[in-house]
Amino acid sequence: MITIRVSADIKDDRLVVLTLPPEVPVGRSELIVNVDSEPESEPRLPRSNLADWADQNAEHWGNRLSAADVEGFTGRGE
Repeated sequence: MITIRVSADIKDDRLVVLTLPPEVPVGRSELIVNVDSEPESEPRLPRSNLADWADQNAEHWGNRLSAADVEGFTGRGE
């Protein structure tokens, strides 16, 4: 099975023309079309690494962790 993912701007005539790449064999085949009709959500910010997250949120942990625990968790010393 070959998977090809494309994005298309669907116009009023709902016509989409797709030219398949040469590696797709000729002959009878089944094509499956999924239409994601949900509006795009806001773009996600790139994820930071876990150590950065721990540094940024360490003050919110209260008494659950000590400074030594956080240092060991993040791999960063002061």
